[in-house]
Amino acid sequence: RAARTRWATTARTPGPGGAITQANLAAAVWAAVREHEPVLANGSLSDWAHRTWELSAPRDYLGSSGGAGLGYGLGASIGAALAHRDDDRLVVDLQSDGDLLMTPGALWTAAHEKLPLLIVTDNNRAYQNSVHHARIVAGHRDRDPANAVAGTTLTDPPVDIAGLARSLGVRALGPISRAEDLATALGEAVTTVIRERRTVLVDVLTATGT
Repeated sequence: RAARTRWATTARTPGPGGAITQANLAAAVWAAVREHEPVLANGSLSDWAHRTWELSAPRDYLGSSGGAGLGYGLGASIGAALAHRDDDRLVVDLQSDGDLLMTPGALWTAAHEKLPLLIVTDNNRAYQNSVHHARIVAGHRDRDPANAVAGTTLTDPPVDIAGLARSLGVRALGPISRAEDLATALGEAVTTVIRERRTVLVDVLTATGT
């Protein structure tokens, strides 16, 4: 109970300068989908979905990637959406931006197959897993950790993920950068997925390293 109280507090607390953290995003998505029998097909936002969601049955969660393969998220989510195409479950993909860029053409597949799928990007403008590992290696080798961003960030130029999704036929909202705008965007996306039985992507800019 004490841990859940701490997690709830963290999930309500914005990041530096009001930035959206992974904890903020996990809680906001859960608030938007909880009444619609969600299936978490991919992603956990660094385990914040496990801390803030109620995943109480095997069919609520596909589990993590068995081999941590590059570009796993969209393919796994499309598979889940195919499986639930003819029922009322809401398939949700908590999609990291770097992983999405490994297989962006999968967005066209989701649009072409008219799959009911909610994609919410954790867009921290980096291959954050690689940034994290590079910082660890820098520490072991007495190198400047500031160089960990070399070749691992997606800021110059930043990727227009919402624009990319639209170009491939997926309805997209965002980018969303303020926590106060999350509920409205997610609510609109959920309503569209449910009523129109189509894929919707919400591009959310999150604070790096949260």
